[in-house]
Amino acid sequence: MGRGDIAGDGRKRTWVLGGGGGRGAAQVGALLALFEAGLEPPSHLIGASVGALNGATIAGYPSLAGAGMLRELWLSPQARDVFRAHPLGVVLSRLRSGSVAALPAANVRRLLERAVQLIGIDTFEGLQVPLQVVATDIGAGRPRVFSQGPLIPALQASTAIPGIFPAVEIEGTPYLDGGIVDNMPISLALELGSREVLGIELMAGGELERHPRSWSDLMARTLQLTLHHRVLADFERLRQRSRVVLLCPVLPPSAGADMRREPVETLIEATRLATRRLLAAQGRRLFRQSSIHYLPLDAANSAAS
Repeated sequence: MGRGDIAGDGRKRTWVLGGGGGRGAAQVGALLALFEAGLEPPSHLIGASVGALNGATIAGYPSLAGAGMLRELWLSPQARDVFRAHPLGVVLSRLRSGSVAALPAANVRRLLERAVQLIGIDTFEGLQVPLQVVATDIGAGRPRVFSQGPLIPALQASTAIPGIFPAVEIEGTPYLDGGIVDNMPISLALELGSREVLGIELMAGGELERHPRSWSDLMARTLQLTLHHRVLADFERLRQRSRVVLLCPVLPPSAGADMRREPVETLIEATRLATRRLLAAQGRRLFRQSSIHYLPLDAANSAAS
């Protein structure tokens, strides 16, 4: 497939990047493939949780070079320090100790500072593509969308996983992870008037070979299914109002748990190859109608061998 075969009119298309912790490395692979294929940069970007982190880098440099910067960010020691702990395991230990947060805010702040350093932009206003970042007002129980001012506080709020990182206070209000209220905010894209939405969702998983054998594995599977089926319900509700195209890497429960360089590179590359296979098969047809595309990473790995 030559460059530009799926380009279309990116000026009308909003990209939505969902949350998923260490699974965010798969999002990087999909973004690399989209830019390699010549897809036009989006008109807007919306991110929740780790999707906000990835979205900020792409909004700063909406190009293959920007996706390359994001790849390097995910291979950095700062990313390893943030995502190396299994969230449910950490939450369980916090429940036993009575503590609200398990890891210091400094861990995620160092990663965000590294991201801002890479793109050389520290405010929403400096980004090349408008970015909306979803966080959760935990007291009011509703989403808050940030789109102005300094990037780091908003990104830190959106990525503040409950039980892992402490709440982030902005203008006197404490905020936590945007994925709590909307892990894949495609409805926000329609509220902004987008005629086309391209989403990269991280909570799709294939059929398990065996039933979860521990409480944490069961809860991880439950969370995955809950979040993904919420996306499916939103898609059915919104698909007639706008063209909504979702890319869903099919990730095993362990995806993103091992943040050493080699497993992260493998996850990025497997998703990149799976996305390229889809783009080669679909071409311009990808955006002709609302659709969900599951990306089997096993097939991508086979194609690479």
